[in-house]
Amino acid sequence: MTPSPIARPAPVADWVDIDTLYRDPYPTYERLRREGGVHWVPCVNRYLITSYEAVIITEHDQQTFSANERDSLQIRAMGHSMLRRDDPEHYHERRQWQGVFKPGAVKNTWTQIFHDKGREQLARFIDMGPGADIIRDFSAPFAAECLKSMLGLYNASAEALQRWSQTLIDATGNYAEDPAVWAAGKRSFDEVDIALDEMLEWHLHHRDHSLISLLLSSPEAQMPIEKIRANLKMSIGGGLNEPRDALGVAAWAMLTHPDQRLAVERDPGLWSTVFDETIRWVAPIGLYSRQTTTKTVLAGVELPEGARLGICILSANRDESIWARADEFDIHREVKPHLAFSKGTHVCLGARAARAEVAEVALPLLFNHLKGLDVHPDREPTIGGWVFRGMLTLPVTWRDVAPLEGGPVSVFANGSAAATMEAEATPHVAIVGSGPAGCFTAKEIQRRMPGARIDLVDRLPVPYGLLRYGVAGDHQGTKAVSRQFDRLFESPNVRFVGNTTLGRDVSFSDLRTGYDAVVLASGACADRRLNIPGEDLTGVFGAGCITRRLNGHPDETDTPTLGRRVAIVGQGNVAIDVLRLLSIRPLDLEGSDIDDAVHGALTREIDTLHIIGRSSARTARFDPVMIRELGRFPNIRHRLHGVDLDSVVDGKDARLDALRRLPGVGDIGVEGAIEVESTPRITVEWWFEAVPERINGQAQVEGLALRFEGDTVSLAADSVITAIGFVPDPEDAVSKALAELPAASETGRIEAGLYLAGWLRRGARGTIPDQRSDARALASVIGADIATGEVTCSRSGLAPHAEATDIDGWRRIDHVECARPAAGRVRTKLDTLEALLESARNASLVIPRDVQAAGGDGDSLGNLSVSILFGTESGNAELVAEELEQALNGRCEVTVADLGDIEPGSLDPERFYLMVCSTYGDGEVPGGAMDFYQALRDDAPNLAGIRFACLGLGDSSYAKTYSRGGELLAEALMACGATRVGEFGRHDASGALSASEVALDWAEGVLALVTEAASVPA
Repeated sequence: MTPSPIARPAPVADWVDIDTLYRDPYPTYERLRREGGVHWVPCVNRYLITSYEAVIITEHDQQTFSANERDSLQIRAMGHSMLRRDDPEHYHERRQWQGVFKPGAVKNTWTQIFHDKGREQLARFIDMGPGADIIRDFSAPFAAECLKSMLGLYNASAEALQRWSQTLIDATGNYAEDPAVWAAGKRSFDEVDIALDEMLEWHLHHRDHSLISLLLSSPEAQMPIEKIRANLKMSIGGGLNEPRDALGVAAWAMLTHPDQRLAVERDPGLWSTVFDETIRWVAPIGLYSRQTTTKTVLAGVELPEGARLGICILSANRDESIWARADEFDIHREVKPHLAFSKGTHVCLGARAARAEVAEVALPLLFNHLKGLDVHPDREPTIGGWVFRGMLTLPVTWRDVAPLEGGPVSVFANGSAAATMEAEATPHVAIVGSGPAGCFTAKEIQRRMPGARIDLVDRLPVPYGLLRYGVAGDHQGTKAVSRQFDRLFESPNVRFVGNTTLGRDVSFSDLRTGYDAVVLASGACADRRLNIPGEDLTGVFGAGCITRRLNGHPDETDTPTLGRRVAIVGQGNVAIDVLRLLSIRPLDLEGSDIDDAVHGALTREIDTLHIIGRSSARTARFDPVMIRELGRFPNIRHRLHGVDLDSVVDGKDARLDALRRLPGVGDIGVEGAIEVESTPRITVEWWFEAVPERINGQAQVEGLALRFEGDTVSLAADSVITAIGFVPDPEDAVSKALAELPAASETGRIEAGLYLAGWLRRGARGTIPDQRSDARALASVIGADIATGEVTCSRSGLAPHAEATDIDGWRRIDHVECARPAAGRVRTKLDTLEALLESARNASLVIPRDVQAAGGDGDSLGNLSVSILFGTESGNAELVAEELEQALNGRCEVTVADLGDIEPGSLDPERFYLMVCSTYGDGEVPGGAMDFYQALRDDAPNLAGIRFACLGLGDSSYAKTYSRGGELLAEALMACGATRVGEFGRHDASGALSASEVALDWAEGVLALVTEAASVPA
């Protein structure tokens, strides 16, 4: 066990100077990160926090690291805005401010205005001729005009707004206490107040969509005028400089990275990726302040109460421990959560608007219409800043100008011709593998190119791969995404070609010559080896073998004998799945599709389970939700080795919190055991920071030797299950073909017409939603190859061989399995190839099509009544709830309510509840839902009959508390007898998919389960 680090005084970085930071802060930041990431820096009179990990901690613990800094430069420069308040005060102000920035408002109102302002400003820029400066002559005035419209500050000129913004943010970053900077900021401060007073009167009689009108129209108590003034100045500062600087740096990056510019020209869908990589590479807001409310330790450094902190986003976004080649601009790098828009409760309210301004409008305008755009050969661009950083000058030239149309900006290379070519393309695409990666790729290709013909080829007679045979059988909610894929095969242009093995029934070369494009999405199913002595003994099994047998996979027809004592090596989610399924009773599998006979044969003798991982408990790769799930099963005692639960206080680490609440740990009793100390049915021994050295035995497994806390520990074991990941099978035809080809690029492209998807592309990692995100990116790569002519639409595909199965065969199999479920099971799987093929070919089974479509996208939900309840701090959950309401309106009776406005006792068994909840602070229920949550905990109302589903909004950068707020709410509801339908949904704010997209997919899967349950006779 690694001992807790001893806190040390903050190192003093008296070598840092402000002028160097302004010119180029990155060498300074690199050294500060290398030396620990927390330093006292005399020249700025505060501690600078420079490492990604340390910044993340300050982001999601506002109780310790307060935004409400005493003697704040920002408060002095702009007034006391919401950015310098903590919740609940911050949330109340943000809620009144957020209406103008809602996704629907940005999409339906502001983006068109951005298009209009962009064309007007580009026309002026073109009139200036080559030599004009993108920053001075386009980016800054464009951002000012957009902001002017959104705020409703129509009496201010673009020039005045630019001056106000710059002088106010200069004052906010005036750590050198320059009196001239304060004087300029004070003039702007007063001028903004005068302009606001005029426009408040104007908006009383001329209401529109702008912020000032919205504030005056608010049904809530109107925000006091001094708060309006402070927040308006804050909006002028950030709302102008962020899009201005993001646009300037993005243009500079494109002009100096011609290969990446070419990639975007081929695939204009990458402009959003350019935007995110730009603000990671050079964060427009480079530093903001926080202040400690108590004595604390951050990254091993003691900080006193009242310590003033500089949170260095410019530095954290280039932390080498998070990003390889962090100092390089690379739009093809793996997406990881950058911090440019902040995190948690203070996440940037204007992020959507900034993305629309820059990625949807300004960048496509510049690069589509200025042909040959390039940096001016005789005038060097300049960049500066550290509190705020961006291009200062960017003079350019161009060769020619494409006409400016009157409609929205074309975001496609070479004008609308490439867009039309892709949209009208009719490629014939073969996708090898029909699991989530293959099906999501098919959906995205179909979305981009509606005329595409797609064949999903699978060696099994049934589709859905990992969903059917990998996801644990007691997690039926996760499997619900297959309803989306059922709809995919309703299209006459999409075929399932099952029972077709590459290399046996069709050759790789035949696929390449028969189809315009081939996507390999066959996954990775071989268990990664431990590579230790004894691994080949009888009684060593891969986790894949166990999960496939439990899932009725036709390749696994023999049930292993595990014995009394089982050692599971690995502590990722697959290992936890195996642990759970081997430890729980058959009656705990109610609602699953697991075969009782198989489960019983595997688990009959087990009384001890060891689960072993190399990592510490704080960094183990399991999901805390899955650990908490283990705690619900009776007669199981858990014991921990190699973890000090007292090293972190309760509530500060979700993994440790989940472990400390397992039955048998600490003072937690073992439910169902007659005598806690002697009669649990199964004991689970958790080993952290333990390294397997050898498996003991002659012919059969007899034990496992671990290196633990400096010694060798020998565990008695009758079997060992390895769960340390999956790799492609080197003997299959796909692996052999790939061995002869060049390596795929980051995008999954091997060459024009041949691509990788899913685990073949990125390795065996990533969740099912991750596959959708990757599929969208891959579909754009394929579309770009078609639009540029590198892939032609000329091939007719291949006819399925005589023994192939089709989607109707799968429907027959599905019908047979669901028509004869065992007691307490949703289906009884056909688990041999012969049985599957027999049902697939049984033409006497006629399955009505409308059965397949029940509950899918866009269908009526009948008499279902749905209430969407949200709990939020930053407002994001409320926005998602509104998007869900719009999507469901007309399909069912639907209402939306704030959890802060209802009581648990008012929940109605006749309604179904979709709950959307953000995570607040350090893994807590958000303030808006706290009273509701406390009523559940304190009053324990009887909620039997209440059905709900829960979506947690979080950020995977907060690995310890990701979506914990929603999880706590769901757990409290279930403790009161409510029934959760489906899996706990999640949105990762650091990922490529919007919260609304994820929420809609999640809701469709949940509502499909609800409508199906309603249609089953009692």
